[in-house]
Amino acid sequence: MVLSARLVKFALVGGSCAVVQLSILHGLVSAGVEEHLANLVAFIISMELNFALHQFVTWRDRWSPSLHPAKLFGRLLLFNASASTTGVINQGVFAIFNLFIWYLPAAAIGIGVAAFTNFLLNDRLIFRMWSPPGKATSIYEP
Repeated sequence: MVLSARLVKFALVGGSCAVVQLSILHGLVSAGVEEHLANLVAFIISMELNFALHQFVTWRDRWSPSLHPAKLFGRLLLFNASASTTGVINQGVFAIFNLFIWYLPAAAIGIGVAAFTNFLLNDRLIFRMWSPPGKATSIYEP
């Protein structure tokens, strides 16, 4: 797949998941949940949706129905480890910006800062590993 097409898919999936995360965050805060805890819960839910959408949309070319469930689970574990690492970045940026601005823009900035790192980790590692033979031999196909 061409880099620009993958980046567009990544942006659409990530943007959709960001909207989900911000919506959950707003709903939880409106229900009285503390902002930092609400952001963490919203991030975790969004992270799992993100994996599913990336698996079947962004990196669909690196998946096959014959992919062994254990390999898919391994990919999920690596994705969660990676996303948790960038989640720390997300939470840290959120905490800093939330000192100065409203919680929703602070969360959006945190999401944006983590997005670039997520793309590189996902493309170069997570969705490349355990790909069916011939599916990950070249990162970008013409």
